[in-house]
Amino acid sequence: MPEKTLSATEAKQKFLEFVRTADRSYTRYIITHRGKGEAVLMSLDEYEGWLETLEIAANPKWREDLRKAEKESKKGKRLSFEQVTGRKQKGIKK
Repeated sequence: MPEKTLSATEAKQKFLEFVRTADRSYTRYIITHRGKGEAVLMSLDEYEGWLETLEIAANPKWREDLRKAEKESKKGKRLSFEQVTGRKQKGIKK
């Protein structure tokens, strides 16, 4: 996703344009004040996705499951796409 940095002054002057662009193209705008990043403007869909991800990652069971999966993966214990989904992966030749 595109990311652009702009000053607070520029953001103020073209705010509606940046809001529309963020929504349509998922462009993130880092807004600076006196040369330092202070805020981010992003689409609502992307923001909600971040919140959902944070909520999932905060779940202790999910973190434990992830640690277990990482250990199993290092030992070579992995499931194929077909084993997980019950269907063959498109475009992959064996």
